[in-house]
Amino acid sequence: MYLKSIFLGCLSFALTSLHAQDRTGFIHATMQENHAVELFHQFPQLIDIIESKNQLSAVYIHPDATHELHQKILSHGPGFIFHPDKQQAIQALDQPVGKWMNVTNYTLSESSFVYKAIDDVKADRIKEVMLILENFGTRFHTDPKANLAVQKVKELWEELIAISGRTDIHVRIINHVNTPMKSVVLTIDGNEKADEYVIIGGHLDSTAPDKTNAPGSDDNASGIATITEVIRVLLSHDFMPQRTTEFMAYAAEEIGLVGSKEIATTYKNQEKNVIAYVQFDMTNYQGSVEDIFITTDSYNNNDLNLYLIDLMETYNKTGKHALTYNYTKCNYGCSDHHSWAQKGYPTAFPFEASFSESSPYIHTASDRFTIVGHADHAAKFSKLGLEFVIEAAKTSNKMSLTNIHYKNQAKFYNDNQFLTIQLTNQSKVHTIKVIDAAGFTHLSKEYLASTKLDIRSLKSGFYIAILTDQLGETFTHKFRVY
Repeated sequence: MYLKSIFLGCLSFALTSLHAQDRTGFIHATMQENHAVELFHQFPQLIDIIESKNQLSAVYIHPDATHELHQKILSHGPGFIFHPDKQQAIQALDQPVGKWMNVTNYTLSESSFVYKAIDDVKADRIKEVMLILENFGTRFHTDPKANLAVQKVKELWEELIAISGRTDIHVRIINHVNTPMKSVVLTIDGNEKADEYVIIGGHLDSTAPDKTNAPGSDDNASGIATITEVIRVLLSHDFMPQRTTEFMAYAAEEIGLVGSKEIATTYKNQEKNVIAYVQFDMTNYQGSVEDIFITTDSYNNNDLNLYLIDLMETYNKTGKHALTYNYTKCNYGCSDHHSWAQKGYPTAFPFEASFSESSPYIHTASDRFTIVGHADHAAKFSKLGLEFVIEAAKTSNKMSLTNIHYKNQAKFYNDNQFLTIQLTNQSKVHTIKVIDAAGFTHLSKEYLASTKLDIRSLKSGFYIAILTDQLGETFTHKFRVY
């Protein structure tokens, strides 16, 4: 609170100075209407509200106001989306967000490879990358050290490729129009379905009121280190995907999702078929009792959220890889996945804690590894990332692997009135519950006498059934009610 008081005092002085000056440095953006109104009431010198519509506002805002937005209104992310000019900001007020694009029929079939991969996750490797990035001191998008960090990530990823000896993997640097900072993308070429894309991303920049001292360990060196560990494990096990698989480290998320927005726009204009996008932004601070929180904002894809739940119920329910999960909400412009959702791609964002309990040190000089925690928490996200990539992209038919289909002991049949369960191990259903993507339990039964569960009370949408038999085995089944 003491540091915050100092910051607010400095900001108040800066506002007085800005009032008499021109508006050099202001940018056009969109944000939630209620956030824009609150900022305008408190700091009218820093923001003009151009137009409001659909509970959003197009604004002309000074970047200093973004720190105030974070401190007093939001718990994460920039909370706004950058636009190059006034016209595009106004047009964005009418832009639908999210879920109109058809998504693949997500399935689980790669358990043999998944278990080998998650066994190999090493928290020390995640820590190593976090410290490398933190030691740049700042990665603010206009600071030269930001692009030094970009080059370092490129080198780290190229070293992993060199060790693998693979020629179907490549790294590229992406230049941007609205920031001097660059982004990094690693691509593993797909085989049977090369025109379908599975993507994991996170931002590489950092910010703080003192932009020269923004170590950004949790926000978001942790996400980039988590992704780097996913890459390392996949390449060490010679992962060859059916679908093209990409890993992205973005520029300038903290000033309005600039890097990811430009990349997502390019992919949309090129009509690339991104079947699933998952964001890793802050993975290392365990502020809540549960391990991983699925964000349920309206622009996230319910089907993809249920897929992540299915993965955790399958691979992380018990044993050495066990973890717990819960649900939370972020905000408009929360992180880079919003850029992809705006282009109609299915997105999900697993987060380190409930947003009310996430790291209080982000966007400060105290966002350092020694303060925000050890890398064991981030390792859980690397495991989920591996599960997601392997199951969504699928191992190529060119690989000589025999996958164990763990679901051969339970079969589910849905006729839109009843969910019929068939257990082939001669056991009986002990418990079964049906939940939606927001974690709400719609049906829950114990000692189900019949092999049929009445689902006629469910509204149209996607659900997941979680079944435990009398032997203690857990089975999951994602289904849709029309």
